[in-house]
Amino acid sequence: MTHVEIRVRGSHVVTLPPERATVHATVAQDGPEAESVFQAVAVVLDRVRSSIGERHHPKKGPIVRYAIDQVRLGSHRPWNADGQQLPLVHTAAVSIEATFVDFEDLARWVAWAAGVGGLSIGYVNWDLSEEKRRKVERTARQKAVRDAARRAQDYADALGLGSVQPRGINDPGVGAPVQHKVRMASAVAAPAASPPQIILRPEDVEISAEVEAFFVVHTPR
Repeated sequence: MTHVEIRVRGSHVVTLPPERATVHATVAQDGPEAESVFQAVAVVLDRVRSSIGERHHPKKGPIVRYAIDQVRLGSHRPWNADGQQLPLVHTAAVSIEATFVDFEDLARWVAWAAGVGGLSIGYVNWDLSEEKRRKVERTARQKAVRDAARRAQDYADALGLGSVQPRGINDPGVGAPVQHKVRMASAVAAPAASPPQIILRPEDVEISAEVEAFFVVHTPR
């Protein structure tokens, strides 16, 4: 008997609502004196650390994980529009990450952060929990293999051949979850005495898997 080789690719994409949101924020200040700039950052950072710490619980949340980098110091001499170099400006900044599992509390925290001078939110990454992501990746890989097998059999059927037999699989890898930046809208015709409100509209998290598969189908001589 002879055989025909069929090489195909299979893929599968899973989209699910996010379960976690990681805020990436920065506390930054600048000014003419290094010590005063450092102290200004320390004051704001203390407020932020307190607001995050009171929400932190590694299992229950609403914040399950957070990280605060060391203060980064620097200085530079800017130029004005006339090409003249201005006095030295000192800068200080610290990066903050906090992972929320309660999106309503995240919205409240973002609204609070909007009123803290020197604190800026860069973006929010949306993701699944680690356990859920592992399960979804496993499902995506399996369905990608089945997709490859179906494709190979489609080609064999088109040629009037029999059932294909797997001979090899190459795994290029599971695509990392597509993480979308936060969509924020300040909704809100609220009374002046009410705190600002933020509406978060996260997109679904997308996880994809792709395989390269090698099949053969035997044919009579």
